[in-house]
Amino acid sequence: MMSSTQARIGTALVSSALLIAAVLLAFQLSVDLRRLQSLQSDLAELQDVRYGLLNAELWVDQIADILAQRIDDFEVTDENRPLVKRNIEVVLDRLMVEVERYLRRRNAAGDNWVERLQGSLRQGVQDFLLDFTELRARVPVYADAVIDELNRPETRAEIKRQLLDAIRNSAEATFSKTDTSAFDLILSRHGCADGPVCVDLMHDQSRALRHRTRTSALWVAGLVAAMFLLAIGRRRTLPAETMALLTAATLVLLAVGVWTPMIEVDARIEALRFQLLGSPITFTDQVLYFQSKSILDVVAVLAETGAADMLLVAVLITLFSLVFPSAKVIAGFLYYFDFKGLRGNALVYFFALRSGKWSMADVLVVAMLMAYVGFSGLVANQLSTMAGATQNVDVITTNGTSLQIGFFMFLGFVLASLLLSSMLEARLGRRTS
Repeated sequence: MMSSTQARIGTALVSSALLIAAVLLAFQLSVDLRRLQSLQSDLAELQDVRYGLLNAELWVDQIADILAQRIDDFEVTDENRPLVKRNIEVVLDRLMVEVERYLRRRNAAGDNWVERLQGSLRQGVQDFLLDFTELRARVPVYADAVIDELNRPETRAEIKRQLLDAIRNSAEATFSKTDTSAFDLILSRHGCADGPVCVDLMHDQSRALRHRTRTSALWVAGLVAAMFLLAIGRRRTLPAETMALLTAATLVLLAVGVWTPMIEVDARIEALRFQLLGSPITFTDQVLYFQSKSILDVVAVLAETGAADMLLVAVLITLFSLVFPSAKVIAGFLYYFDFKGLRGNALVYFFALRSGKWSMADVLVVAMLMAYVGFSGLVANQLSTMAGATQNVDVITTNGTSLQIGFFMFLGFVLASLLLSSMLEARLGRRTS
């Protein structure tokens, strides 16, 4: 029969092994989640709408390709020749009428009798040399000549070159050039030749990392839960080594929770399709907005603004998400061991047994959950409005807003700290009011 001392030692050894495994996995989990956050941010940048749907150069290239294809496909056949010829005849006839009118107006103009006499003489010579009625009668012949010229490959190539140059010159004069410095930097950092190749590579890396981080997170949570389950049966005795190990395990959950992303807001146009001159134009995976932030990231962003109100919010978030929760757990540890007589210290007593309603960690979890619900509903509503507001355009939108592993680690910390506090109270025979 195993003695209580042996059982205590065995429990301590098993808990120590579980804690070491949890710490190592938590460290690797934090590294992987930060790497995943960086990958997702780079991926969102590569797919940002300003490089696609809002990129004038890309539009010009697509329209130019369509027009070039239409010019290459153009050919006057026996079936369409009568219609093409009739349209050209109308144009040529109108052109000749306008030329004749212009010449007559010019010849009739004059401020004095000398200029009017000169105009009359020019008109007489013009009527003698040019018979516009006869020229207009030969419009069908000229139309056939134009059609024959249009059928020449050299002519079509020159028309295409002139038209595409006009489109590009007009775009350069109208639209500002898209700044691709961030785009190019990401390609260089990942060693990619172009955007599509890099996107596929980063998608594969993200999928592998997501799978690994989820597995690691489950292992960390499971290991910490196993430590608490081992201690549950000894809640009223709560040996010193168990208290120390559980305190460390709880802080591990807090560290992962505040260091890694809690929420990811992702709004994108999954696909936009429409027809232009009978040819399809498609844009896919156009990111409208993306943010993936941890609590510490949010604090850093707020602090960088330098605004007084933002600094106040940063301080409050730090207090309620990091300082108070850490102080509560550490104070419980100090109170339990009465380190240097600190059990009698009012501040240690407050944080150890009285700060539950002041630490606000559980409130922060609820706030994050509400923020997720709010962001998700807002993004979904705006995207559905966008998708339903267009006609003759097929728009498929995606709301990728989701809670991240950091949130669930922080939630695990809240539950673990509450359980540890109740175990401490049971051990000391105290109850908070």
